[in-house]
Amino acid sequence: MITVFYDDQCGLCLREIGVYKRADQKCCFKWQGLSDRSLDLKAEGLDLVSALEQLHVKDSSGDVHVGVDAFIMIWKHLPRWRILAFLASIPFLHWILTLAYEWFAKRRFQQLTHCQIALSKRSKE
Repeated sequence: MITVFYDDQCGLCLREIGVYKRADQKCCFKWQGLSDRSLDLKAEGLDLVSALEQLHVKDSSGDVHVGVDAFIMIWKHLPRWRILAFLASIPFLHWILTLAYEWFAKRRFQQLTHCQIALSKRSKE
């Protein structure tokens, strides 16, 4: 099973994950919202701030994919999305998409209050 760790307090993220959930006809994924109090991120090898900053996916081998690579992992397992996974894996396009996603993710993170709260808690630890 592939686990998708996503920001379930972000409206945009919820809408996008909703699209993927509806496309997941074979139930390949476990959709794990980061606000779930039963989630032990440390046991998963993840940090809350990093997981809020960029999409994280843990594949069935236990390898963690972050950012564009996380999206590619999702797209590869969804019908009608595989071509996007293929295109996004082309080195030059992957590089461009990574730059764009990192720019977008950084701005999204800076604008969301719950992300800033998580960041301030981390700096106090």
